[in-house]
Amino acid sequence: MKILCIDVEGMGLDWCLRCIAAGHEVTLYRIDAAKTKDGKGFKGLKIVDDWRPQMGKHKEGLITITGNFRFLAELDRFRDLGFKIFGPTQKSAAFEIERSVGMAAMEQAGIALPPYETFDSLQAAERYARRSDKTLVFKCCGDETDKSLSYVSSDPADMCGWIRQKIERGLSIKGKCMLQDRIDLVCELGVSGWFGPEGFLPGKWQLCWEHKKLMGGEIGPNTGEMGTVTQYVETDKLANETLVPMVGALRKAGHCGDFAIGVGIDAAGKSHAMEFTARMGWPAFFLQTASHKGDPAQWMRDLLDGKDTLKVSQDACVGVVMGQPNFPYNKSPPELVEGNPIGGVDEVLEDVHFASVMLGKGPEMKSGKVVDGPIYRTTGEYVLVCTGLGKTVERARKAVYKTVDAVKFPNSIYRLDIGEKIEKTLPALHKHGYAEGVKYS
Repeated sequence: MKILCIDVEGMGLDWCLRCIAAGHEVTLYRIDAAKTKDGKGFKGLKIVDDWRPQMGKHKEGLITITGNFRFLAELDRFRDLGFKIFGPTQKSAAFEIERSVGMAAMEQAGIALPPYETFDSLQAAERYARRSDKTLVFKCCGDETDKSLSYVSSDPADMCGWIRQKIERGLSIKGKCMLQDRIDLVCELGVSGWFGPEGFLPGKWQLCWEHKKLMGGEIGPNTGEMGTVTQYVETDKLANETLVPMVGALRKAGHCGDFAIGVGIDAAGKSHAMEFTARMGWPAFFLQTASHKGDPAQWMRDLLDGKDTLKVSQDACVGVVMGQPNFPYNKSPPELVEGNPIGGVDEVLEDVHFASVMLGKGPEMKSGKVVDGPIYRTTGEYVLVCTGLGKTVERARKAVYKTVDAVKFPNSIYRLDIGEKIEKTLPALHKHGYAEGVKYS
């Protein structure tokens, strides 16, 4: 099959290489392809700097997009012409990108939200916080992509101080902002499903626990995610509460691909919706890939035709992000992040998912001697993700950290505690009927 991956997230390399290994013909579009060495040197991988001229030859094959913030309006026009595109539409992406649209869809579907108020300016939000006796959470309602503009306060004064700092720095927001009541939560949890013309694929809900902070114990700056725990389950209470009610809206929006929701569960067992994800999640898609059986692309093409051929493992999966300085800020000059040798990968290759990697020449050990040969080398700060599967989260943790220990590159950055926090929260979740198919040990 001819495959075109429109990689707007810079995370599609691993899936493309696995598709090549499965016998597919793969073309990879990368933003600023001429400025990065990501994916260079890998046999069979065609990298292009413009996806549009590639569309004609891929009409009968498979076209995927790794994110939801570029090209969707153009791609929707190709969908109307019969192209098979795996990914969100402009309308379905709005459920994630425009928070107000997503929240309105939740409310219409009967999904519970924490109480909130919206404002036209930061000044109005500060005035509300000054009058409030509640602990608040600040979020933007429009298409603001800066995640640092979400803030969880410790009390109303803390929120006022944070907002005042933004005002003094001259910040202006796009559209409206909101202040939401902070709910005391037992844990945060996500659930996702694969959506096609016939709705969600049955029996393939995936639960997800994110670890967003740079350092262990959820300390330090938000990196997106430093690691994740996932598990496919056949039935799930949270999916029935939050995703199943969205089927009509997703079908109307023409969505195809991954669709997820993040929630918080309080001590009484009530779920409080936070936000949708209307695209592949990262690093979640690496964990999904590790949990899938068989051809990495054919099931996607089949889903577009309304068929379910996806086979999954129901083992727990743990993924650990491995970066290099100056991760997670993504501002390092090429001379700092390009060309660092990566060793130990060949022995654990099935459990390693490349992100910012090229195949180049360099010194390696052969028969006890140093020789020049083809080696993996880094091309950016977010280098790769290691995954491990196990019947329990604890077993999956042991498996993934064996792989992490095997992979070597200079100044690697990763967390040692991915998955540990789940041990304390699972009993409370099980008590209220959530994540019943997941075991820690």
